[in-house]
Amino acid sequence: MRYPTAAALALGTALVIAGCASQPPQPAPSTPVMTSTPTPTPSPTLTSTPTPSSTPTPTSTKPPKDTRTGRQLAKPYTVDGIIVVSKKHRITAAYGPQHPTGPYHLEASAAAALAKMTAAAKADGIRIRVRSGYRNWATQNASYQKALRNYPQNISFYAPAGASEHQTGLAVDLWDGVTWSLPMARTATGKWLFAHAHKYGFVLRYPDGKSKITGYHYEPWHYRYIGKKDAMAFTGNTETLEEYLGLA
Repeated sequence: MRYPTAAALALGTALVIAGCASQPPQPAPSTPVMTSTPTPTPSPTLTSTPTPSSTPTPTSTKPPKDTRTGRQLAKPYTVDGIIVVSKKHRITAAYGPQHPTGPYHLEASAAAALAKMTAAAKADGIRIRVRSGYRNWATQNASYQKALRNYPQNISFYAPAGASEHQTGLAVDLWDGVTWSLPMARTATGKWLFAHAHKYGFVLRYPDGKSKITGYHYEPWHYRYIGKKDAMAFTGNTETLEEYLGLA
């Protein structure tokens, strides 16, 4: 997350100034005159202590509300520069990756990070395959409507059009090319991704047991690119993006 602020109080130091009376003149010897009583040294006056300024009110860490409506939905809701697309924060068919590249039409930054991660996995003897990358609004809508007709009992695995991260070009469904669905988590590829994906800027977007927050069932194959800095700050693969950004 996430809007830490620091405040400092300025304190003033009092200065003490003491005055010294001069020695009075002596009278002539022939005239007995009483010397005047010396003027007492004035007591030092302390300057008043400045009243400290009030402590600034800390900036709220709660993210801004998603107030987009109508045509504004052509741009995604963002928190600290991180795009959030979900059932609560949707986008229209007008939105897509700003710099799509590669065979999966991913956002350029995500595509570059995926290439590095795939190469690192290969060096460890792990094979990573992309099952799905960018999907536009129409493709997502067709997939969701088909699922409603044929797999209504599993609809929590599917995103309605406009609520899918795949439309941003920042999400990928990964596997080993052999084992799919929930068993994928127990494959060598699934275990490697779970342990290393954050090093390349990817997080497991829909962790196990967090469907009430994400709105989706556990998907061990769905990884979302948010950048290495934020991914490394995640609490393992048990924290959701909503929790990380203060949306849950």
